[in-house]
Amino acid sequence: MAQEIKGIVRPPFRMPAETQVPRSRLAVKQVQKVKVPLLITLFAWYCFLRAAADLACAGLVQFSPGSTSAVFAMSHFNPIPSPIPPQVAFLVLAALYIVVGLRWITRDWRAWWAALFMSGITVASSGYQCVTHRVIENPLNPSVHQSPVVPFVVNLLIFCYLAFYPGVAEAFKETSRK
Repeated sequence: MAQEIKGIVRPPFRMPAETQVPRSRLAVKQVQKVKVPLLITLFAWYCFLRAAADLACAGLVQFSPGSTSAVFAMSHFNPIPSPIPPQVAFLVLAALYIVVGLRWITRDWRAWWAALFMSGITVASSGYQCVTHRVIENPLNPSVHQSPVVPFVVNLLIFCYLAFYPGVAEAFKETSRK
């Protein structure tokens, strides 16, 4: 036998019967499941639907660029400047929405902060537009005043929901602890 060090006691080969207790489920620490708010899931699926729509617009513009529906899609749904071809713009937007949707499905905290930041910036820029672009010549034309108001209200609701709604922060803290 090997020489034993003084003060170290070898463990027994078998656990004594008095220390054995039946295992219960309560003894195992269970991770508490976080309930995801409905709007988080809906926003992720909105991103996937938007990516599918952008892919459809890219295909439409690529395969029939002269059709009226392709011209309508290029003029109304393409937010990227004209030097970049609309097919590329729609493909980039589709890829962006797929990445954002995947990040929201996995509840990545960086996606939450990015959405919070983007909606806050949009609220600030729309509010600035609303204040500075008042029409003095024709105050009866409501379309000029409504254009910055709609993104302002929608993004203010998104910002307040992401910042203050109960359960949203807990849903995203789950991934930040990994």
